Amino acid sequence: MVRPDDPLVWLQEVRHDPRFSSQLHIVVCEEASLGMSYSIRAGVDAALSSLPKPDAVMIGLGDQPFVTAAMVRRLFAVIGDRPEIDFAASSVDGVVMPPAVLRNTMFGALRGLKGDMGARKLFGSPEYAGEIVKFDGEDAELLLDVDDENSLRVAERRYRYFRDHS
Repeated sequence: MVRPDDPLVWLQEVRHDPRFSSQLHIVVCEEASLGMSYSIRAGVDAALSSLPKPDAVMIGLGDQPFVTAAMVRRLFAVIGDRPEIDFAASSVDGVVMPPAVLRNTMFGALRGLKGDMGARKLFGSPEYAGEIVKFDGEDAELLLDVDDENSLRVAERRYRYFRDHS
């Protein structure tokens, strides 16, 4: 899901790589500026309009640039191993956050979110069972959410470190 004014520069390599381009579906959310719930709804609606219908969706944030595939696979493994739960969400120091994987049992509730409300509200609801996956150490640092100047400086330092040590 992207905003209407997103030039998609950050997706150029993936968009033109034949290994990924056939699997990439860019969804434009015209109401993204009205709050996170609109973005979530646009993503769920796009998933529901695809075939085959999804068993689950993953919610991730574009301002968490260091989340790894291994972290997401861990969440999907939890969902795969525990068919009785509705979600698996990430946590650092007791704070629940994306990325999160949510089963189709939660799609109606996701579509019903309002304003700038994300899925976190649903994770505490007695209507849904889930597992909170704790990340610590280096993995916790990778869940950095770049929302302000300070976290942007941290992200820039981390990016330079990864670039220089890889």
